[in-house]
Amino acid sequence: MVVLGIDPGLAHTGWGVIETRGSVSRARAYGCVTTAASEPMDQRLGKIYREISEVIETYHPTQLAIEKIFFGQNERSAIATAHARGAAIVACAQGGLTVGEYTPMQIKQAVVGTGSADKYQVMYMVRTVLALDHDPHPDHAADALAAAVCHVNLMRTVELTRKAASDEAIREADRAMMEERAARAREVTAAATAANIERDGKVGISARPSRISTRKAS
Repeated sequence: MVVLGIDPGLAHTGWGVIETRGSVSRARAYGCVTTAASEPMDQRLGKIYREISEVIETYHPTQLAIEKIFFGQNERSAIATAHARGAAIVACAQGGLTVGEYTPMQIKQAVVGTGSADKYQVMYMVRTVLALDHDPHPDHAADALAAAVCHVNLMRTVELTRKAASDEAIREADRAMMEERAARAREVTAAATAANIERDGKVGISARPSRISTRKAS
């Protein structure tokens, strides 16, 4: 599974590509799309779209993990981030990627184990999980890799949950089959017992007159 993680931002859109085989995940590449505040909005968004499209064409990810927007006090910044996020998602949609969206807290929880982790803890865990020999920079790229790691971890959890549910369904079906076989066996045994009782009763009735008639004859 090849996952593209994106940390959206109008000035800086971080991206990171990781590949997972079994339980092992490794970073294939990461970077950041940078746009200048002096550029018109359409050109900035177009650059994000083009460069993310180039990443997709180069590394062929099949799934996208992108951070959701956190609407804090700075509404203007959130709107700008939403524009950048939209441009990146369109590029991924054109590439046929399956989209997974996660809040910053979900990413921290999945990568570090706590939703209150700071950026240094996140960076350390990203470096450890992906077996990097350095801290990924810039921070936006590290956050993008963290989003990708979050996606992989949650997909594994979903897969294990489905497998457990499937295994339980199989065990339940086996139990039901065994119970049905046991019930049929009990029915057969009961029918055989009833038949034996009926046969023995008929034999007993026909034998008694014979003994009585023998005594009278003597």
